[in-house]
Amino acid sequence: MKILVYRWDIYPYDDIIQTLTKQGHLVDVLAFPISNHISDAPFEAALRQKLQNGYDLVFSMNYYTVIAIVCEKYKLPYASWTCDSPLLSLKHPSVLSPYNYIFLFDSKEYLSLLQREVPHAYYLPLAGMEQAQDLSMNPDFFWYDISFVGNLYDKNRYEEMCYYLPEYLCGYMDAAIEAQKNVSGGNLFPKMLNDEILADLSRYVNVVNGVSDFGELRMHFATAVLSYKTAADIRTDALNLLAGTYDTHLFTTSQGERLEHVTMHPAVSYHTEMPKVFFHSKINLNFTIPNIENGIPLRVFDILSSGGFLLTDYREEICRQFENGVDLVIFDGFQDLTDKTEYYLSHPKERMQIAKNGQKKVQQLHRYDTRLAKILQTIQDNRMKSM
Repeated sequence: MKILVYRWDIYPYDDIIQTLTKQGHLVDVLAFPISNHISDAPFEAALRQKLQNGYDLVFSMNYYTVIAIVCEKYKLPYASWTCDSPLLSLKHPSVLSPYNYIFLFDSKEYLSLLQREVPHAYYLPLAGMEQAQDLSMNPDFFWYDISFVGNLYDKNRYEEMCYYLPEYLCGYMDAAIEAQKNVSGGNLFPKMLNDEILADLSRYVNVVNGVSDFGELRMHFATAVLSYKTAADIRTDALNLLAGTYDTHLFTTSQGERLEHVTMHPAVSYHTEMPKVFFHSKINLNFTIPNIENGIPLRVFDILSSGGFLLTDYREEICRQFENGVDLVIFDGFQDLTDKTEYYLSHPKERMQIAKNGQKKVQQLHRYDTRLAKILQTIQDNRMKSM
């Protein structure tokens, strides 16, 4: 197939393009910024110009309404594979186009599209990088006891809003955040942001341009504001808790002004440095942002494919794709996090066996070549049925 890949600033694209090329497909890339996912004249012009070269398929990570609209006019299949959730673009009526093939990493968002009778919606978890790491190493070769690679979200919009929101609204938001911090999986914010609260919020903040109803406002505020603030608190509090006892390292672009005793490192390159950090850390942490309700974030696959031991918070899909205590370890709350940290730091053989199991599971079941082959085969099968 001749495939046009729309590329934006997200890590898996190199793996995706290399995998498609290895599978014998001709791959071309469009890297042009999208300023408005629904209507963007400059991007549409760039896409139309590119499509003159003739393609069998357009592909992107995450779903873009503007791409779907153009592809429908050209009667050209458009495959999207989500890596963020929820996506406001999936609320657009364009998802009903028969030329769309939408693969969703979060099963809850997948089920929501099925309920709307979207013709081509499929559940598809993310995948892991190809690695050639060998776990037959002495524990003395580990560089770090505990590592977290990621953003602290310490510059989030909620912090700014608290300067001008009335006290009762800040109090309500703070209570909602505290409640969410005590939930393992799931997202409480959409239910807690009732119409009365949203009406009050809309008087003080311009959350998103062009919001036409409370449904979109609720989704945006829950995701882009409260979830990021909650993630900031959880990650900072957890790292401070662990660093009080253990050698704890953070690799990030964040400032980490609220951290204590945590060893700070600059961000690491995705394909070269990051796998080495995962492999040479006794324990790698994953804290899933609350707006991802069921799906497995990319970081889980990154750590496991690198041969790293993973200690992660709970999501429903993690337990469906991996075995807790065999491929990885799930913690429930801060006390459980500290208990399991202490246990696995003092049981190196068990820890290294779990890391080896997790890497093997990704290599066997969660590879990019398998995922992309499924995407292309699904499209081909549906196209054959419609002929």
